[in-house]
Amino acid sequence: RAQDIPIDDPKVYQLFQGTEVLGFKADDVYGNVASYAIPEFGTSFTRQMLEDTKPSTFAGLVKISGLSHGTDVWLKNAQDLVLGKTDYGKISFDEIIGCRDDIMVELAFRGMKPLKAFEIMEFVRKGKPSSNPAKWAEYEAEMRANGIPEWYIWSASKIKYMFPKAHATAYVIMAMRIAWFKVYKPLLFYSGFFSKRAVQFEHDTMIAGYNAIRNRINQILNQSEKKAKEEELLVTLYVALEMTKRGYKFYPVDIHKSEAKEFIIEKDGLRMPFVSIDGLGDQVAYDIIDKRNEKPFKSIKDVESRTRVNKTVFERLETAGAFKNLSDEIPEIESGLFAID
Repeated sequence: RAQDIPIDDPKVYQLFQGTEVLGFKADDVYGNVASYAIPEFGTSFTRQMLEDTKPSTFAGLVKISGLSHGTDVWLKNAQDLVLGKTDYGKISFDEIIGCRDDIMVELAFRGMKPLKAFEIMEFVRKGKPSSNPAKWAEYEAEMRANGIPEWYIWSASKIKYMFPKAHATAYVIMAMRIAWFKVYKPLLFYSGFFSKRAVQFEHDTMIAGYNAIRNRINQILNQSEKKAKEEELLVTLYVALEMTKRGYKFYPVDIHKSEAKEFIIEKDGLRMPFVSIDGLGDQVAYDIIDKRNEKPFKSIKDVESRTRVNKTVFERLETAGAFKNLSDEIPEIESGLFAID
């Protein structure tokens, strides 16, 4: 059960602080934290947040989730405070505003009446300081009268939208349970990511291993402009690079073994699915599976005649080695009394 997966494992927390827990250096995988493919924490935006803050507690991760879902809460706001880029000096990550609830709790803790603290929280989380400056000036005066720091008032004034802590907490619980698999059941973790979340694949690059994947990443990064498809491919390749650095491999598409879209665990790696071949879509992939389930393929000609694979994609399957255990022609079958179904 999902509830049985711990959310307080020390090794799991290390994923958000560095890469050593997985056995490699930051330079090996283009990142200073090992949160690739973990929901809520795998994008370049959230990974940079982790690098800037190095959260080591559940509360810290909840704050990251709140910051990442807010508008004008992190960039040109909390990030600058944490990095000491404002006139207010360097502010501790633990002190900055992360979720809307933080405002009410902090103001009440500093002596403001609960109802007034709630009013200000609602005002800020809806982004009203910029649209109703007169009312915000009143709230500013009340906060100063209660000893609220100037940096806190400045930060609150810039916010356009704030995420609720309950939602952030639920997201982090889910993320921590998935992250547990990254540490302790890596092939299950990577299989889940590539099967369910990855969008673009590059079959030949991925089966070629770590060095080929790294070279392809460098090639894309060095392009002056990247297409949307290449940006999506980069996401896949970063995770593939990490997986291969950990000693696992990708097995090529196989007409007998591959699934339509699922990356199947085999020995020390994952078997590539049919959709990992460029141009081979979901419907054709499922058609191959249906035809294979009806009757095993006997030859390359058999595959060609029974499936909906076009000539170009068929050639790519051949090049990928998908038919390596098949003969070219359909075997001659006895007729009459000795006929075989």
